[in-house]
Amino acid sequence: MTATIQQFLLIMIRMTVFIAISPGFSHKSFPTLSKVALAVGLSVPVMAVIEPFQDELATELFIAIGLKELLIGMALGYITLLFFTAVEIAGSLVDFQVGFSMGATYDPSLGVNVSYYGRIYYWISIMIFFIANIHHQVITSLVESFTWAPLEQLSFTHIGVEGVVHLFGHMFSTAVQLAIPLIIVALLSELTLALISRTVPQINVLILGMPMKILVSLVFMFIFLPTLMQNIGELFPDMIKHMNEWLFSLS
Repeated sequence: MTATIQQFLLIMIRMTVFIAISPGFSHKSFPTLSKVALAVGLSVPVMAVIEPFQDELATELFIAIGLKELLIGMALGYITLLFFTAVEIAGSLVDFQVGFSMGATYDPSLGVNVSYYGRIYYWISIMIFFIANIHHQVITSLVESFTWAPLEQLSFTHIGVEGVVHLFGHMFSTAVQLAIPLIIVALLSELTLALISRTVPQINVLILGMPMKILVSLVFMFIFLPTLMQNIGELFPDMIKHMNEWLFSLS
């Protein structure tokens, strides 16, 4: 195995693992052949801008670098995954309050059980991800990662685990902030039903409650949709920032 082929395979490992994890590129409706073609298409330009290997790597060193590239690709993909997961969690919180969580079904395209608002929030985030050209910035950061974490580098002064754990907690607070408007609407509708049941005891609140909360949540969903899209759009630049900060911590 020549040094050039070894270098190309190592680049492919980082690219392929990232594409397989990042929600913007790993959707099951996206053909596997297209994912491989995308990884190859991104790896070729990287080969032209980084320093080529002068000598062929030993088998043990090649495996060690390959494992390192696997971990870096997984970490970068996981950072992007957290942001999409935060948006989906926000929709799930709304579903739980409205009552849609009982109707959660298995989505083969996502590979998990999802509820209605969770699915809506997720697809809104995917739409904004591509319309706002965030995917271009993500690919740029992925290519630049070979500058901050070169292939031949095996020792790192800082792994950046603390930053990923902090980001994990930050995503939960972000999910609550995205879901708060519709959660408040659902709580107010329940308060209204409670007042109705006390005022007019003849009305069956159990039968009236579920359709009313669904209708009210849908109406306010459309009212809050521009604000929701703006909040999700403001969330994605943080994805690029955290990717770059984690890469910078490795150098």
